[in-house]
Amino acid sequence: MKYMTGNEIREKFLKFFQDRGHLMLPSASLIPQDDPTLLIIGAGMAPFKPFFTGKMKPPATRITTCQKCVRTGDIENVGRTARHHTYFEMLGNFSFGDYFKKEVIPWSWEFLTEELGLPADKLYITIHTEDDEAFDIWHNVVGVPEDHIVRLADNWWEIGSGPCGPDSEIHIDLGPERGCGKPTCGPGCDCGKYTELGNDVFMQYEKHHDGHLTPLKQKNVDTGWGLERILAFLNGTRDVYQTDLFAPVIAYIEEASGVKYNADEKLTRSMRILADHLRTSVMLIGDEAKLLPSNTGAGYILRRLIRRAVRHGRTLNMTTEQLLHIAAMYIDEIYAESYPLMKKNREFVLSELQKEIARFESTLENGMKELQKILEQKRSEGKKEIDGKSAFYLYDTFGFPLELTVELAQEENLTVDEEGFAAAMEEQKQKAREGQNFSQK
Repeated sequence: MKYMTGNEIREKFLKFFQDRGHLMLPSASLIPQDDPTLLIIGAGMAPFKPFFTGKMKPPATRITTCQKCVRTGDIENVGRTARHHTYFEMLGNFSFGDYFKKEVIPWSWEFLTEELGLPADKLYITIHTEDDEAFDIWHNVVGVPEDHIVRLADNWWEIGSGPCGPDSEIHIDLGPERGCGKPTCGPGCDCGKYTELGNDVFMQYEKHHDGHLTPLKQKNVDTGWGLERILAFLNGTRDVYQTDLFAPVIAYIEEASGVKYNADEKLTRSMRILADHLRTSVMLIGDEAKLLPSNTGAGYILRRLIRRAVRHGRTLNMTTEQLLHIAAMYIDEIYAESYPLMKKNREFVLSELQKEIARFESTLENGMKELQKILEQKRSEGKKEIDGKSAFYLYDTFGFPLELTVELAQEENLTVDEEGFAAAMEEQKQKAREGQNFSQK
């Protein structure tokens, strides 16, 4: 295998597909344009949905991009593992009514095995259960052994309503020490032995709001490869935080906090969350849309990420200045070459981050003290749950999002009555409505 940096993989991928007739486009904004079904771009194909359906004409029938993406659906896993992160880059090549399976499958194999030098005998393919055409190409054209091709019913890709279809994933075998040892272990097993590097999606259908499918006017291809995952494997690690996209920040956190990475499980989790969430926050604020923290929509996701980063930064005894230094490292060093817009928006990004950190820190200390009182009370009463009214009190008085209270409670092996929280929230809204009606009489 070849050691490469994130920039090298990004450039190599884009050139590979430019050489095969693709128009290279820059990453679209992280905030969707004219798409009410999405809060934030979470896949490389998301900006191109009108091209896949045929409702808009693309600038070319073959396009390649490296798309900025954010996903927070499994945010609780960030930090707990060495491979989860909220911001990531998706390398993609797209065909809008041009080529299909017989072209893209060999290209995907060529890029991974010849351009990146991944070992062919370690790669496994998954296809949709009924996709005989994909099986034939992988086995008879590319030459993948039959026992390295697995049919799975859930090899189907969609992101809300819109274009969708069967997909073919490429996984890499990380070795027997990673596996569960079961005879049935293979791609699709959740033990971690096999890691997906990317997939080829064969866009043939459109999913409507009521769930039914209709064939698209044209057959399309959407290929997506996770830059960070590929980078980690080429660097001989499963830990994305030990690649060049994170390593300088982790080294700075070690120096500033006096904590060694991987020396303590809980503190290592905080280090990962801090590095990840600040990176995502920088990307969202520095985006061309210049997203700002708020209490609704994408702005709430940003606010949640910043406040989570601040809390874990405090766990590591890091100051606001040190958190801002980490943000500046992403702008000035790690992404200076690949995303120059970040440099242009540098002062704006750091200023808005500082404002949000200050807003949260002004209430965090008092809120944490109050939460500790609640936790001690519940423990003394032998209870394992924080009631909804107490959780709402933390939210209403100290600005604690419910997610933060849930996370802090979990660390103490307690749960939170989320239904009770919702009821207390509704009761407060009802009182506000009644007060408003009274004032208008």
